[in-house]
Amino acid sequence: MALFPPLWVNAITYSSMITILSIGFTLTYLTAKIPNFAHGTYAGVGIYVVWTLSKIYGFSPYIGFPLSFVIGGIVSLILYVTVIRVITQLGGGAVVLTISTLAIQILLTAMLSIYVFWARGVFGTYGMGFMLKEFDFMIGTYPGIFPMSFLICFVVVILLHILLTRTKTGIAMRATAEDPELASVLGINIDMIQKLSWFLTGGLACLAGAMYPLWFQSYPNSGAMIMTSIMAGSLLGGFDNIYGAIIGGFGVGFSEIVLTAWLQKQLGPWVGRWRPIVPMVILVAVLLFEPRGLTGVYERVKASPIGDRALAMLGKKEE
Repeated sequence: MALFPPLWVNAITYSSMITILSIGFTLTYLTAKIPNFAHGTYAGVGIYVVWTLSKIYGFSPYIGFPLSFVIGGIVSLILYVTVIRVITQLGGGAVVLTISTLAIQILLTAMLSIYVFWARGVFGTYGMGFMLKEFDFMIGTYPGIFPMSFLICFVVVILLHILLTRTKTGIAMRATAEDPELASVLGINIDMIQKLSWFLTGGLACLAGAMYPLWFQSYPNSGAMIMTSIMAGSLLGGFDNIYGAIIGGFGVGFSEIVLTAWLQKQLGPWVGRWRPIVPMVILVAVLLFEPRGLTGVYERVKASPIGDRALAMLGKKEE
């Protein structure tokens, strides 16, 4: 008997990808104060980096993981410098900046589609609805992407924690997220911190996208299609909490896979096509009942009599 049933393998693999994407989305929101709707499309860039390496040049897709991170970071950095920073300098507010990220999403998706058809004409390789499972390796009865996706997610979380808590750059990023004007007065280079943040978020998104075709069928718009799941994970954890994005990402990923599988068992296979509704329901529920996500829930419980007693038992009650 397998240690992990296929359903749990699917859920853990997908949740690891969504968690990495949710962390990046939250990091962008913390530093730029806008939701980056192009974040999912960065994952699409990662999808076609590994597609190019594997389908056209015959390399292992795992070689494309670090390359995807670098390319995704560069793409995100270029878009920040040429679009986001320019609009900010011209006085564009949060609404204009948010709309610009939607425009970037449309542009990047169109460029990926153009690249796919160009590559088909030049190399004769079709890049619509493809998977890269044939390039994966096996660990016992499990495909390599299963442990690798979770391991990469774990390493990303650890490294990000070290960056934010143990380095001067990370402390500067946190200060910029809290109060950019005060951080600037203290001598922090806000523009450089913004560039670093956009590079990291683009790299993380592209890295998650590089894992996607090893498990799921992929198209040029695959990254944009999971944007709802990314936002749901980030919102569930709290837009102002990186660590909450970890819990939110895994929560949304597991709910999306496990709940859909349960509904298919109860109602029939046709339910599977409605899987994207699950993160949408989570988004609506969080916005209706606790817009601050799990961060708000934690603060409410902490302020309640039960939370007060729990803190007292743990010896963490504030005097």
